[in-house]
Amino acid sequence: MRHADAEMVAADLLRVLRGRRSRPDFSRRLGFRSNVALRWECGLSWPAADDFVRALSRVQPDAATLFARFMGWRPDTTRPPSAAEVAAFLREQRGKVPIRTLVERTGYNRYQIGRWLSGRTRPRLPEFLCLVEAASRRLLDLLACLVDPARMPTVAPRWRALCAARAAAYEAPWSHAVLRALEVERPGGRESIPRLARRIGLTEELVAEGLAKLVETGQVRKARGRHRVQRVQAVDTRAESERGPALKAYWGRMAIQRLERGTAAGQFGYSLFAVSHADMQRLKQLQLDYVRAMQSIIAESTEPECVGLYCSQLLDLRAI
Repeated sequence: MRHADAEMVAADLLRVLRGRRSRPDFSRRLGFRSNVALRWECGLSWPAADDFVRALSRVQPDAATLFARFMGWRPDTTRPPSAAEVAAFLREQRGKVPIRTLVERTGYNRYQIGRWLSGRTRPRLPEFLCLVEAASRRLLDLLACLVDPARMPTVAPRWRALCAARAAAYEAPWSHAVLRALEVERPGGRESIPRLARRIGLTEELVAEGLAKLVETGQVRKARGRHRVQRVQAVDTRAESERGPALKAYWGRMAIQRLERGTAAGQFGYSLFAVSHADMQRLKQLQLDYVRAMQSIIAESTEPECVGLYCSQLLDLRAI
């Protein structure tokens, strides 16, 4: 996403938030005497991200806990985020993504991005949205914490595609392994179900079902006997926390089956240990840092040649 696209999304978001209210009335509800809604929706000026959330909290109280809800945390406060907290949120979303990658994805320069991430400069709303998408690929989920993205013409098609892909991840999780296998196929080649099955170690029946699900949900298009990936997108399954454990258990069982059959070309191990509560938290943070570094490598990889599965568990064995 580039800045011009982010401005269109920001204006669209503001129009949906305003709903049927007049612009002057919406501006007053936000706490302004002037008609800022008109200026924002027309792109004549933009609020800083923290000012936007603070103003929106006057008409949509749960906006104050936007970041906590997006991250899946239980809100500790109903206070809107400060400028420093916006910067911290952006750093959290960035994880281990290199600055050069953010530059390539947004068109902003290193100096601008560095100042926003450090909190020395406050990003305006379009800049904030652009950075969230570039850093996490989860802008649609953030918007969904405020409005129904299906009501936003600028993102509605992408939102429908994401919802379909997410549903497939829950209903037919192996279909996403098939999707990854299709990414590995060389351009111009003709994939076959037996070859895809061998590549990811699934039965031909499951591969065929997965292909059908991918076509049904619009992630893959079939033309002239060949399946083509429509668009590779990040499908974050944290949005439905109640369904997440079952999905994690599915892929955990997949790893266990490969381990038991001795057919997985991977690394397996375990360690039982006793540490302090503080050190357990340090280990959890270390694991999180590892996952972020891994995700950065995956995002930077330009020549897919194999399909990988990462599973991990770090448990405090106390009964809850």
